[in-house]
Amino acid sequence: MEQDFKDFKGEKIDIEAKPAEHHHDDHHGISPGPHTLKERLKHFTFSWYAFTMATGGTALTLSIVPNRFSGLTGLGTFMFVMNIFFFVGVTSAMIARFMIYPEIFTSCFTNFHEGVFSATFWLTCATMITNSVAYGIPNTGPWLIDALRIAFWVYTVCATLHAIVYYQIIFVNQQLKITNVLPGWVLPMFPAMLVGTLAGAIAKSQPPEHAYPMLIAGLSYQGFGFFMALFMYPLYFGRLLTSGIPAYLSRPAMFIAVGPPAFTSLAFINMAQDVQVTKIFEGYTVLQGVSNQALIPDLFSIMALVMAIFLWVLAFWFFVMAFIAMVDGIPHNDFHLNWYAKVFPNVGFTIATIKIGERLDSPAIQLVGTGMAAVLFFSWCLVFFCHIKAFVGHMICWPGRDEDAH
Repeated sequence: MEQDFKDFKGEKIDIEAKPAEHHHDDHHGISPGPHTLKERLKHFTFSWYAFTMATGGTALTLSIVPNRFSGLTGLGTFMFVMNIFFFVGVTSAMIARFMIYPEIFTSCFTNFHEGVFSATFWLTCATMITNSVAYGIPNTGPWLIDALRIAFWVYTVCATLHAIVYYQIIFVNQQLKITNVLPGWVLPMFPAMLVGTLAGAIAKSQPPEHAYPMLIAGLSYQGFGFFMALFMYPLYFGRLLTSGIPAYLSRPAMFIAVGPPAFTSLAFINMAQDVQVTKIFEGYTVLQGVSNQALIPDLFSIMALVMAIFLWVLAFWFFVMAFIAMVDGIPHNDFHLNWYAKVFPNVGFTIATIKIGERLDSPAIQLVGTGMAAVLFFSWCLVFFCHIKAFVGHMICWPGRDEDAH
């Protein structure tokens, strides 16, 4: 049985079967208003966490930029701190929404087009943890190192449960159409995949006895996330061949396909560097069957770089496909919160480029990475501006929009 999506009036719509022709996104059943903030709060969805997720990712990118200027660290620190307040604000609004409208709690998860964005809550947590490494460790005491270790394992457990429970919700409550498949369908496992990215960011600050299990977990979860994406890519590619590119409303989600190969490249390089920095195989443990343990960190570093380069072009291809579709849809597409998908997946793509340039000792590649970081930052600024404008102009958080638009 195929899933029927309905608009605000209860009429059946299919927003994905074909892209729109020569008009803006169809806004079925939009309420003319006026509506109070309390009424609008009912439509304050999980997709708002895409905003905090992208903001945290942009702050992390600013901490990695190789060609720096005075004030860049301060800008990144400001975005990091600002994002904490944004996260608290969004979470408070979500709690208020469920307290005022408790009857919608279940539907927020069973409605695929809202529930799938629940993953962005955990992705926001991941960015705040990694930013705590980049901006917090240099300015705090050793207590933060212990706190990050605890946060890593708590996050790992929560991300695992989310990947299991939410996909089970999808399997039980949804009959999605293959012709509508989008890279966003892998979002529920994205938090689990970022365990590898977190391990690469945190392990270097930990003693060997704590870094070792972190890196093993990170490698395991990175493999899980990437292979889950590989299962989805054939469906997505087949959809592009048989049904064409998505409707204008959904084209920003095409950038999500950039994330798995990009973040996997980044995680490989970072975790290999952590093995060298923490000196795990120089006294803490050994790999059985390896006669010269001193060679292990170098071998890991070489393999990580090779795999990162191997995957980079795949991320680049998905980026170009999404970018062309996005440019084609610019005249037709009104703002939706999925616009932040134009930012966050490209965080991994940008940082992976910079890391590859560092390992190859290539100033040219690092300069390209710096340029990508600049474009990423200004893209975030543009999307953020459109976000504010859309909220004020009743384009989001309004009856007939957001989750009602599907």
